[in-house]
Amino acid sequence: MEYVLIGKIVSTHGIKGEIKIKSDFEFKDKVFTSGSYIYIGNDKKKEKIISYRSHKGFDMVLLGEYNNINQVLQFMGCDVYFNKDDLNLRDNQILDNDLIGLDVILNNEIFGQVVEVFRSSTVQKVIRFKSDTKSYLVPYVDSLIKIDGLNKRVILNSMEGVLECE
Repeated sequence: MEYVLIGKIVSTHGIKGEIKIKSDFEFKDKVFTSGSYIYIGNDKKKEKIISYRSHKGFDMVLLGEYNNINQVLQFMGCDVYFNKDDLNLRDNQILDNDLIGLDVILNNEIFGQVVEVFRSSTVQKVIRFKSDTKSYLVPYVDSLIKIDGLNKRVILNSMEGVLECE
C-alpha cells in the first residue's frame, strides 16, 4: 500500500469528536467521502470517515467509533494519509508529487524537468521546472499546461511572456 499525505489535523471542533484537517490536496472529492478510510499519524492508524463538510477553508471530519472530543484529542498535530490505490485516478489525472521529475515538453522537444509544484501566495498552483541552464515558474492552469499521464510528461503551451526565469 502506498500512502499519500493529504493534510494535517490542526484542531477539533465542537464536543462530538469532529476533527479539523488543513489540506490543499488536489483530489479532496475522492478522499473526503463517507465510508472511505484515512490513515492517521506515523503508525497510519486506519479510520473510517462517517461524515465530511468543508468549513472556513478546513476539512471537517467525523470518524467512526469517536463521538467525544476527548477521544480524538490523541490525533492533534498528526499527519493524515490516504491509500493511493483508492484514489482511482483517470489516465489524465496525476498527483502533484508525481509530477516531480517528469519531462517538460515544449514544441515537441524536452525543455526541462519538473522540480517542484507549490501554491503561490495568491493560492494559484505553480510548477517550477529547470532546463539545462535556467529555472522557470509557470502557473498551473489548463491553458498553459497539459498533463500527459499516459506518457508521464508535462506539455507546455508556449505563450509569449509566460516563461519567467528565476
